[in-house]
Amino acid sequence: MSSIDLSKYQQKPEAPKNSISTEPTVSGLEKLSDALSKDITLFEKKFGQTQKEAFYSELGLLLSSGIDIKTSLEIIEDQLKVKKHKEILSQIKEDIISGQSVWEAIHKHQKTFSVYEYQSIKIGEESGKLPEVLIELGKFYTSTIKLRRQVISTLTYPVVVLTMSVLIVQFMLSFVVPMFSDIFKHTGAELPMTTQLLIKVSAKSGLIFYTLLSLVLAGFIFHKTQQHKLWFRKYTSWFFLRVPVINELIKKIYLARFCQSMKLLLGSKVLLIDALDLVKNMIGYYPIEFALDTVIKDVYAGKQLHESLAEHGIFPKKLVSLIKVSEEVNAPELIFDKLNQQYSEEIEHQQLVISKIIEPLFLVILGGLVGFILVAMYTPLFKMSSGLEGM
Repeated sequence: MSSIDLSKYQQKPEAPKNSISTEPTVSGLEKLSDALSKDITLFEKKFGQTQKEAFYSELGLLLSSGIDIKTSLEIIEDQLKVKKHKEILSQIKEDIISGQSVWEAIHKHQKTFSVYEYQSIKIGEESGKLPEVLIELGKFYTSTIKLRRQVISTLTYPVVVLTMSVLIVQFMLSFVVPMFSDIFKHTGAELPMTTQLLIKVSAKSGLIFYTLLSLVLAGFIFHKTQQHKLWFRKYTSWFFLRVPVINELIKKIYLARFCQSMKLLLGSKVLLIDALDLVKNMIGYYPIEFALDTVIKDVYAGKQLHESLAEHGIFPKKLVSLIKVSEEVNAPELIFDKLNQQYSEEIEHQQLVISKIIEPLFLVILGGLVGFILVAMYTPLFKMSSGLEGM
């Protein structure tokens, strides 16, 4: 979604309901041609986080400028290029025109918008702070996208190097090692154990490579089909929480999201229990979801938030202490905002450190694999040449 250009916007005149269509009739052959020429929607771009970031930010800005909701949606719709996205906004606009509230119109598209989003918008409408809530939702997705891009940038280098390592080793085992193996067969020289092992592995390199590729593809498909199931989320989060260095990074990413969401909801004067329930439904991280189940019950029973959070190890002591202070001074949204900023800065720093460690580590691994193969192949040649010189 591009930025808004008000100077280019022109209101579209609405056609009279009872007007007689002057369009020529379409033959059956033309209809078939139109159907076949339609875009295939299987891989159509979703209304994802990037689109939501622009949508909420721009809609909040337009409403804050005094433009009515209908005109605001039309302005945004004109900027869209993906047909499916235009249809979604057009339907939302029509529902609002027919008398529905904004959150009710968005609630109809549950596959596109989450409970967290339309509940936040509902609260914004009821409190008279819809533009502010929309702008905050835009900031939420800005932060989410930034975190996602940081994680992707950190993982890209090791994934590329690991892939190149596998391909280089496969090439050497399939083409280089067999060349040396033929030479050794003709000479009949006794080979070191490492060279013999490498030649045996080379003979089965194709089987090993395709088995490895099949396992990767099977793992990818398994992840895609099981990633939203409770048992899978539970055990994968348990596993990653026990991986050194990475566990702290993952925790901080979701704690930052927790703090940002709480800041948005409490800033909109949402009741604490309702805010916790909404965050639990959108956080997407099992350890925090599991903890919030108990926290909601404790708060409902009269316990203070910081006391309940302190009973769960997923929440650091610093976070609990600051929330305690926020409860004493009655400024929870300010503390959650500060915590979100702190975690975001720590995440950025930790990702830089991890990337600096990973880069040389993977280069050493790649160099070690290639070096091992070359040494194993050239050692017998050096021995044979030494033997010939001795004669």
